[in-house]
Amino acid sequence: MASSILSKPILLLDGGLGTTLEDEHLIKFSSLTPLWSSHLLISSPETLSKVQSDFSRAGADIILTATYQASVCGFRKTLVDGEPVRDEDAKRYMLSSIQIARDAIASRGEGLVALSLGAYGATMSPSTEYSGKYGSISGSDLVHFHLQRLDLFASNKTAWASVDIVAFETLPRLDEVRAVRQVMRNAPAKPFWITCVFPNLDTDSLPDGSSIGEVVAAMLEGDRPPGAIGLNCTKIGKVKKIILQFEDAITQQGHCYPRLVIYPDGAGNQVYDTRTQQWVTQTHQTTGAEVRSWSESMIGLVQEVQRRGRWKSIVVGGCCKTSPAMIQDLRTRLDKYLNEETS
Repeated sequence: MASSILSKPILLLDGGLGTTLEDEHLIKFSSLTPLWSSHLLISSPETLSKVQSDFSRAGADIILTATYQASVCGFRKTLVDGEPVRDEDAKRYMLSSIQIARDAIASRGEGLVALSLGAYGATMSPSTEYSGKYGSISGSDLVHFHLQRLDLFASNKTAWASVDIVAFETLPRLDEVRAVRQVMRNAPAKPFWITCVFPNLDTDSLPDGSSIGEVVAAMLEGDRPPGAIGLNCTKIGKVKKIILQFEDAITQQGHCYPRLVIYPDGAGNQVYDTRTQQWVTQTHQTTGAEVRSWSESMIGLVQEVQRRGRWKSIVVGGCCKTSPAMIQDLRTRLDKYLNEETS
């Protein structure tokens, strides 16, 4: 079934898990819950299942596991009944995320499970995946981090068999892209994607200053490249320009086009303050993409990419502040567009 779904020209990804838990289920996250949405693997897996089922029933073809911030170290910093979570329990909780996502898909009938693996900075407190400021950590340290976390899943045959795609998300640094590539070259074969974050309003570079050309080279050069590349957790008004720069770099560097993955946030002019753990309004000149509805802007991006006909296929969805209702609206627009294309 996975291969037949992956053959579709456009796949719809789910939306913002953590922000939906906050906005629609009144879940509160703080310094006491450093795992953020992954904390519900401990405290309320049934609520987690409900939200993921909502995204699936909204029409998402792909459900991301609730493991974006998860790491064994993060569980050690989490107290349950006054005691830190033991490593063996942390592994059990992390593995349970796969079946929770699989069960959510069953509510619709078909779909893919993507193992969500956030940047190293997503596991820090406060999180630093939007700045890429990791202190003195080295490239080899990043390889070790991603290798250990991936191996927790890959070494469990049952869990690994239930994963359809590995999603490395919100990478803010070039050395982290290279670290992920190194890890996946030696991992058991599995489709994977790499998405980077471009949070700065005045530049299209990574938070570490790397250009999109450098990012594309790190993503696609060498053996066993990802089957899909792109961006996430980026303002929707920036996406069109960044996609065009991705295309220029791929063409100039002579790479084959993989799938494109785009899932910007749905937060409008709000940004997340990692220090206060609050969403705050940011004053900037609004773009046409921000004035239109999120789903309207997204379908416009899809149509433009499809017209150029360069990418193998497209995976499109939402990140922070993207609700099941927004994903359902995008599903409706995608289905209408696809029907018009084939009629």
